Amino acid sequence: MPTARDWETRVLARIDRDELVELTRRAIGFASVNPPGDEAPLAEMLAAVLRREGISAELVAHGPGRASVAARLRGSGQRRGLILTGHLDVVGAGDRPWRHDPFGGEVVDGRVYGRGSCDMKGGVAAMLLAAAALRRAGASLAGDLVLAFTAGEEIDGLGAEALATSGRLAGSDAVVIGEPSGLDVYVAEKGNLTVEIEAAGRTAHASMPELGVNAIYGMADLVAALERWHPAGAPHPLLGEPTLSVGVVRGGVKSNVVPDGCVVEVDLRTLPGQAHAGVLAELEELLADLRRRRPGLELRVSRTLGRAAVETPIDAPLVGDLVAAVADVVGQRPTPAGVMYATDASVLVPQLGIPMAICGPGRRELAHQTDEYVAIDALVRAAQIYALVALRRLSA
Repeated sequence: MPTARDWETRVLARIDRDELVELTRRAIGFASVNPPGDEAPLAEMLAAVLRREGISAELVAHGPGRASVAARLRGSGQRRGLILTGHLDVVGAGDRPWRHDPFGGEVVDGRVYGRGSCDMKGGVAAMLLAAAALRRAGASLAGDLVLAFTAGEEIDGLGAEALATSGRLAGSDAVVIGEPSGLDVYVAEKGNLTVEIEAAGRTAHASMPELGVNAIYGMADLVAALERWHPAGAPHPLLGEPTLSVGVVRGGVKSNVVPDGCVVEVDLRTLPGQAHAGVLAELEELLADLRRRRPGLELRVSRTLGRAAVETPIDAPLVGDLVAAVADVVGQRPTPAGVMYATDASVLVPQLGIPMAICGPGRRELAHQTDEYVAIDALVRAAQIYALVALRRLSA
């Protein structure tokens, strides 16, 4: 009778390097740039590959051109399942010229280049072929392996929200997210709160500025105050302090007109347990002080995006399983850490009430960069890690 080690050897032997590279290249070839998204063609391709492997896969539509994939390799139902998830959308290629076609999936010096190679179509391909390897090896699973390939992660978590609330991910007790981590293991991530602040003054001719209320002057005071402001909250052992950055300023129409409008967009990164409502209340105190100092200036805040910070205890079984798998494949035991970016975990963890851990083949510093790439060796190792974690958590 095959031992657990025998099964692991059988499964890993069915992860084909060339097949993994080709699937990654095909995925990069779909220009699923968000906005607008256009994930549906890629989702259809991946669903078709899964079905050919004998894995049930459903396309979940989110409107014209938008879709996610929910797939399930069924076990006996004796254990709770495991979710492997990655997103299908990518950011734009940017204005700087690339040395390699951003949607060409070019293979050069052991790397696959292209937008999304690192963030995170390489991770998606590795997850799919890990599931396929389990199927091909005939592994007996006591729990379901669930694949969730989502639309909209780069903007609003559209796909993750739809899959979580629809019940398609039900029955699982953990989720592994394939965001770029360099095959390190991350167990905490900051939240993301984006707000838009509008200053409204009163226009006048620039030769008579005393007749107006200059909205840009008022906003300049606010921006200076924001630079000095630190939202309340004790530093997190893995994530440090909350941060704030003013990223966009818009205002004025002409140099000889006192501007009556100015808008800034502010990015705040929050910590686990730090309620966004409390951060917004602190922000309102800053605005109230500015209103007192600048009579006639109106200030309004709108919340444009909010994602909760999430974390998993380092001693959680999922973390131990993932760390052990990485150590077995890479040869070095990673120390669980935290990341500053937000992922679909900000949607899935609160919705499903399950722990998460992040581990993916890309290097996080390459995400959203010109000439983004993923190393082929890292792709193969990621697929092996996902297969081992799934086999060890789900085996009968």
